Amino acid sequence: MSLKTLRIFGIVILLLSCKNSTQNDAEKTTHTNNSELTKDDIANLKYLEFTLDPQAESIAEPWDAYSRLREAVEGVKNADFSFFNAEEKASEELIKDLKATVPDTLNTPSVLSRILVMQTMLQKMQETSGLSTTTKAELSQAVRDVLVAYSNLNFQLNKKLEKDKQNIQRPI
Repeated sequence: MSLKTLRIFGIVILLLSCKNSTQNDAEKTTHTNNSELTKDDIANLKYLEFTLDPQAESIAEPWDAYSRLREAVEGVKNADFSFFNAEEKASEELIKDLKATVPDTLNTPSVLSRILVMQTMLQKMQETSGLSTTTKAELSQAVRDVLVAYSNLNFQLNKKLEKDKQNIQRPI
């Protein structure tokens, strides 16, 4: 082989390897972009959202763990996952505090079960968002599950206080 042929062969190999590298980078970028959710994507998720009634709000206001949960969920609604990405144990600590500091008026099995569901959905979302193979649809579903669990927790808190207001007379 002549020196000229060897140079041409080397240039062709160099060009082919550069092309493959560019394609791989483009594929990685595309995959990353597919799994990112925007505030608009989250706003378009379909679920029934319950907020706290004024009476439940007054009980939940001094409940610090619930306030932190509310802030984290508001962050999720704004496509800000920094609370969950900052520290893996943050959501676990939040749920532990939430369970430990439930006000006495709300400390019932139904409320505790909603907190447990919230914990499960937060863990699912955190794990789903941490995977490199997660699609946008999978992440959307995980976020929707968290929002539904939070909404159901609010609903349960409202119902608990509503039931406590009822004065049902039992027959003698």
